[in-house]
Amino acid sequence: MKLEQLLLDRYGVFMNMDDVAELMKVKKTSLYQQIYNGTLGLPHIKEGKKYLFPSYDVAVYLDGRMSKSN
Repeated sequence: MKLEQLLLDRYGVFMNMDDVAELMKVKKTSLYQQIYNGTLGLPHIKEGKKYLFPSYDVAVYLDGRMSKSN
C-alpha cells in the first residue's frame, strides 16, 4: 500500500501538528520554528490557531525526503 493511502486511512484528509511531529519524529517546537522561518517546505494552512497539513502532501514530502537520502 502506498504511503499516501496509509496516511489518508489513518489521519484523514488533514493532519495536525501533533500528527506530523510524531510521524517525522521531531518536536512540535521544531516544526513551529521551521514554519516561522519559512524553511519547512511542507504545504500547510493555518486554521485559527491550528496548522493543518494535507495528508497527501505530507506523503509526497516524505517520499521526496526518503528518495534524496538513498
